[in-house]
Amino acid sequence: MGARRMPFRGWVGRGLRTLLRELPWAHARMAAALGAREVEITVDGEVVAVESDGERVWLRDEPGAPSVTLRTTRREIVAMAEAERSLVSSVLLGETVLRGRVEDLAAFHDGLLEFLRGAVRSPSFPGLMDAFGREVVSSDAEREAASG
Repeated sequence: MGARRMPFRGWVGRGLRTLLRELPWAHARMAAALGAREVEITVDGEVVAVESDGERVWLRDEPGAPSVTLRTTRREIVAMAEAERSLVSSVLLGETVLRGRVEDLAAFHDGLLEFLRGAVRSPSFPGLMDAFGREVVSSDAEREAASG
């Protein structure tokens, strides 16, 4: 039996808090890029709602009225975070489904870039990404062992 996985919601929440604490300017730029929008992100079936008022970004308890919806996998999140794949290429390959009006999708893209720009400068983010990436590698190994 494998180790218990960190819920995606917990990982996103830790990431947002880390960015706010360590690099408040990056958090502010992400919020400004997102504007007043809600984004619903589904990763491997787990739904997380992120909301911005243009000045701060936080997790909602339940999805409300998202401007953007994104559906993908943990593996794709790691590939994008490690710059192995862009959001656009992930969508074009069919690994990520992204829905919303053009202006909302553009704002989400810009907000995501600001988040990633801050994350690469954050002293704590490598540890968060390593833990998230290890979970992807261990779940791949478990899946391979079960099918082997």
